[in-house]
Amino acid sequence: MLFRLLFFFLLATTSLRAQDAGTPRPVRDSAYAVHNLFRQRRGTALGEAGYGLAGLAGSLFATSRGKGTVAVVLTLNALASTVLAVRQLGRYSESREAGVVQMYEQGWPLPPAIRRRLRPKYFRPLR
Repeated sequence: MLFRLLFFFLLATTSLRAQDAGTPRPVRDSAYAVHNLFRQRRGTALGEAGYGLAGLAGSLFATSRGKGTVAVVLTLNALASTVLAVRQLGRYSESREAGVVQMYEQGWPLPPAIRRRLRPKYFRPLR
């Protein structure tokens, strides 16, 4: 089960990179910056979730070897990393991104939480 989840996250990050390669050149506006912000945060969250799941696999391995103290520390660290990454995946989901951009295009201002996170790098093409 754990290896299936790791494999899923590996495929998900690979497909995100493949989609990003075909992105057209930007129109310099806030909607483009919001797309870049959400895309980068989702990618980071997927990577962190993968590390967290790998840590959980490592803790299972340590438990099977009879190293209880190491397993507890690894489990707590991996669990915290995984929970935070899943939380960030929810916060920067594609559906929320679509909602924010749609409201912006209808004339509504960007939410303050999104506006605070926008930096000049998001107005340029991400690598």
